[in-house]
Amino acid sequence: MKLKNILLSSLVFGGLMFSSCTGFLDEDSNPNTLSPSVFWKNESDIEKGLVSVYAALQPNQAWAAPFKRHIVIDCYRSDLLRYRPDVGSWGSLANFTNTSTNGTAEGEWKNCYKGISYANQCLDNIPNVPENSSDVAQLKKQAMAEARFLRAYYYFRLYRNWGERIPMFTKQIEGKDEEFNPAQANEGEILKLIETDMIACQDDLPESYPAEYAGRVTKYTAAAMLGRFYMFTHQMKKAEDEFAKVIKSGRYELMENYEDNFDGLHKNNKESLFEVQFSGDRTGGRSEYHWIMYHLCPLDAPMGGYEEAYPSPWFFDMMKKNELAASGEHKYSQRMYATLLFNDEGCSAFYFDEGKHFLDYHQPKTYYWKKYVSWNEDLIPDPDRSAFNVMIMRYSDVLLSYAECLNDRNATAEAIDYINIVRKRANVKLLDKGMSKDAVLKHLQDVERPAEFALEGTRWYDLLRWGITEKALKDHNKEFVENYIDSKHRLLPIPHSEFLLNPDWVQNPNHGK
Repeated sequence: MKLKNILLSSLVFGGLMFSSCTGFLDEDSNPNTLSPSVFWKNESDIEKGLVSVYAALQPNQAWAAPFKRHIVIDCYRSDLLRYRPDVGSWGSLANFTNTSTNGTAEGEWKNCYKGISYANQCLDNIPNVPENSSDVAQLKKQAMAEARFLRAYYYFRLYRNWGERIPMFTKQIEGKDEEFNPAQANEGEILKLIETDMIACQDDLPESYPAEYAGRVTKYTAAAMLGRFYMFTHQMKKAEDEFAKVIKSGRYELMENYEDNFDGLHKNNKESLFEVQFSGDRTGGRSEYHWIMYHLCPLDAPMGGYEEAYPSPWFFDMMKKNELAASGEHKYSQRMYATLLFNDEGCSAFYFDEGKHFLDYHQPKTYYWKKYVSWNEDLIPDPDRSAFNVMIMRYSDVLLSYAECLNDRNATAEAIDYINIVRKRANVKLLDKGMSKDAVLKHLQDVERPAEFALEGTRWYDLLRWGITEKALKDHNKEFVENYIDSKHRLLPIPHSEFLLNPDWVQNPNHGK
């Protein structure tokens, strides 16, 4: 395997993950390239090592890296998107023609294992740091818990995309030949590791952090992610219990304005449980921004975006039908206007001049993404950059997931109450309390979750866990759906480069090596 290269790769992380985190990120070299004989000696080393684990959430900030992880890998295969036809390996994921040589998929595989490698180094070395005070002892416990959560998160990403036939590493790499030619995990091993790590870390994670450490995982981040894992593995009662921890904590609320979650000005707000951090800082040669806005922005907009992902016709039509405002001066919901850019007087984008509307900038019968297409001069000076954080999990996901769990055990009326909390914030008509169990699930599948979480990396994995991927893609006229084979495309092929070192590995079903 290529972990040898992964382990040796440089990771620039000064200020990468936690804006304004004095003492936690103000370093310019990767401690994981240093020998334990000169590192892992004190509190500062613990924090530096932990930073590298967080930094793997965003492998690098090159032109398209964040877009590839959060939009291409997590969204392109779903029924929410169309794509520009000249996007190469990205498009082959979307049209189900990708092979084991797909560079975008291989990049995600390597990035996840990089994070796992850094986590394992923390877990193996932090216990040996001298404890010269109770504060250091507490820091060690907390840092170990953070590293365990992040290791589990990276393995969860791998599992959802590649299944269980992946190598499992629980110790740091020492350079032995056998470490670079590992066996594939046995059935159940990866799942057990993810569950064990996400359970074990909760006791030693704090309930919250001071503002300067915003972005670090809490015990409620871990509970919510474990709930998501349980839902994906069809353990609904266990999932319900984890989501209940978050709700009963009383620490989270919905933002009054849905769009505030995506404008870059309300980072780490009361609705956020887990988001990837970007500060917009460009001082000292840093480049703490990404290009997601530019990749989504229309070609014919004044800023000349790349327009590499469009809302699908099904998604646009579904939103127009279901997101009618319950009250107010505009026709559609707050959620509709925050998600889509289309020809309506209530719709605007940051590049619209005062008094101008959609048709002053775009052609009739066109529509684009509005979510994440945001810019503020006070946040970052150049409109071709983006500095908003990328949302991984919000409290609204906890509420809707909890509702789905309640509905699964026939507590449908209570489930509707939780769904309506989310709908009320969006200013759409509340669901009728008399809906059936099947109707509620169908609503979550076809309306509520895609409307609430478009572009947030949930849709493809939702379809997989519901077991309706092929049906949804066909019913919603996904482009190139004729290429989709359920027994093949539920999983990505293990990268070809791995078989060059591990020829005896078994490839995922119906894929070539």
